[in-house]
Formats: sequence, structure tokens, C-alpha cells
Amino acid sequence: MTLALGLLGSVLLAVGGFGAGSADSRDVPFALPLCLIGTALLLVAWWLLRSASARAVLTASAVWTLPLVVAPPLFSRDVFLYAGQAVLDDPYATGPASHPGPLLDEVDPIWRELPSLYGPVFLRLAALVVQVTGERPLAAAYGLRLLEVVGLALVAWALRRSPRGLWLTVANPLLLLHGIGGAHNDLLMIGLVAAGLAAPLAAGAALIALGALVKAPALLALGFLPLLHRPVVRSYLVAGLAAGATLVLGTLVTGLGFGWTGNLSGGNSVKSLLSVSTGLGKVLGSVAVGHAIGLGLAALLVLGLLVTAPRLGVVRALGLAFLAVALLSPVVQPWYLLWALVVLAPVAGRRAVLALAAASAVLCLLVLPSGRHVVRPPLYGVPMLLVVAAALGASRLRTPLPGQDGTNVCSLSSGPL
Repeated sequence: MTLALGLLGSVLLAVGGFGAGSADSRDVPFALPLCLIGTALLLVAWWLLRSASARAVLTASAVWTLPLVVAPPLFSRDVFLYAGQAVLDDPYATGPASHPGPLLDEVDPIWRELPSLYGPVFLRLAALVVQVTGERPLAAAYGLRLLEVVGLALVAWALRRSPRGLWLTVANPLLLLHGIGGAHNDLLMIGLVAAGLAAPLAAGAALIALGALVKAPALLALGFLPLLHRPVVRSYLVAGLAAGATLVLGTLVTGLGFGWTGNLSGGNSVKSLLSVSTGLGKVLGSVAVGHAIGLGLAALLVLGLLVTAPRLGVVRALGLAFLAVALLSPVVQPWYLLWALVVLAPVAGRRAVLALAAASAVLCLLVLPSGRHVVRPPLYGVPMLLVVAAALGASRLRTPLPGQDGTNVCSLSSGPL
């Protein structure tokens, strides 16, 4: 029953997406209601699945994912941006606007002039996809979505011995709707990070560095990874060498250079509805000041978590660091929660599980399939405050979660994570 309910929701989203999704399409009657009902059914099915075994969760994730793999892009047009940047000779110098054509027509106008801020490995993978599909937007989107399916598989492998961790991630509608439906490269990035945390030190550092060559936030994990191993000084040396070699080699092989490192703040000029620091800047009369405060606070929190990681728990500290960066950045998107969610999932206690589940559910409801936010300007930061309020409220519920007594935490029975 639960499996079928989620499948029905996923199918309704896929069907409705051809009229209400982020890609240009015909005006299909009832498309938006189909997507909204599908999202609601998927959320209900996910909650009903919370006590299932690891095998049942993996089965549900696979079944619910299949319709979304063939759906049009949902909740965002970023996948067209990936394709539009992939065809450029130097995506770190120019934006998709320098290459007119069918791909550019599908890129959101606010990103058309912006040089890429994604890692060179991801852009080369995207270029290979576009070489196969040609400059046909929907075909390119399908091909790029397969890269995120790889990310989903990596998360499933890393958390394979944690039923609760799997439930909170690979079956989570937030991950399915935005990671698979939206085809965001954050899923591939965090999949590589999760695999790196579950691997031996040198291989783990290389995997995390590879994740950074997809998207930069993965670099945060390199500061915490050596703390999972002893002796710590030697671990930092080994991790640094492995990660450094991967970053240099990966960059040289792609031939794109390190231009992406200078573009990382390029998107900060776009006002993000979920950004609390943007909302603060509006109140203070200067968005730049709000962003500076947010980034400064995030840096202090990450430093504090790094220092207290041995006492707090290294994986938990890293997850909270990802959460701080995701919430306090100038640009915040619903799928940014995946950075913290995947890392925290196997070590989350009952209250944290409820908080993360509630935050995921609310974030699923804040963006329409077209990519338009439900809450509109000038209410910058207000949607995220709603998410935080829902998470705090849910954490105080006494709802029992099978497999936990409220004092123990989920953990993998093998691997550092």
C-alpha cells in the first residue's frame, strides 16, 4: 500500500510536470493540481515508510524514482543552465548567452550572462552528455539527470546499513523532487562526500575532492574527515596529499583550469527568497551587510564545530557545519538542505530526525513545479524562518520512531560514517 501510494504520487508528478514543470510546454489542463496531489501523496507515503527495513526503503526509493527519471525538469531550470554552460569553450569566462541556440532559450534569464561556478569535472561530464544528446534541451536534461541517479546510488551505498538514515535520505521527497526531478548536481556532490566519509582515509579524501570538482561546498568535509582517523596529524597529511592530488589532476585532465574558484561569489547578486541573510540585509538597508553578517556567522560556527568535533561527534559536527553554511549563505535553495541531511541522517537522534523530516516536508511545499516560489518578494528570509519553526516544533513532538528509544542514535555498523 505504501509503495503504491508513493508510486502514484511520483507518476502524477511526472505526468503533471509536462504542463506545470519548469520546461516550456503546452498548457495541460489540471497539470498543477496533479503535481500538488502527487507531492502530497509522496510525502504521506514517505512518512508511512519510516519504520521499514533498509531493503524496503531502498525498494521504495527505486520505485518512486523511476517516474521522476522520465519526467520533465521539475522545480527549477538549473539543469538547462548546466547544459548551456557545458557547450562553452571557456564556461568560466563567459555565460550561456555567448552561445545562442535552443539550450540558451531554456536557461533562466537571470543566469544567462553568469560564468559557471561549478567544478570542472562536472562541466566535462555535462559536456559529454550534451555531445551524446545534441543541443536538444529535454534530451540533455534527461542525460544530466542520470548523473544525479549516480549520486543517489552513492548515498544509498554509504548509508546502506542505516535504515533510518536511508529513510531520511534516499526515500525523502525533498531529495527525489529536487535531486532527481530537478536534476541538481548537489546530489552528485553530496553522494561523493558520503561515499568519501564511508571509505578509507586516502580514498575518502579523493572522493570528497572529486565532489568539490562537482560543486565547491564539498571542500568543507575535508576539514573534518581526518578527525575520523588516528593519529590526527598524520591523517591530515594523508588527506591533504590525496585531496590535493585529486584536485590538481582532475583540473588538469579537464583542461578548464581553476577559473571556477574565482566565480564562487558570482551568484550572490541574485536575491534569494530563502536567504535569511538577504532578509536581514533588507531590514538593515544593505543586502551586502546582511550577506557579510551571514557569512561571518557561518564561518564562526564552522570553526567552532571543527574545534568541538571530537566531543560532539565528527560526523554530527560536519553535518551541522553544512547546515550552517547552507542556511546562512547569500543564496539559499531548498535542495541545499541535502548537504546536511545526508551527513546527519545516520547519526541523528529522534528529535533531530523529526526536525529534519519536518524541514524537508515544508521545503517540498514552498516551490511550485515551475520553479516559482509560493512566498513572494519582499518576504526574503521568511520562508526559511517557517522551515526552522516547523523543524523546531516537530522536534518537540513525542511521536515514536521505530528503531530508536530517543537516546541512541542511528549509525552505520561499518565505515567511519
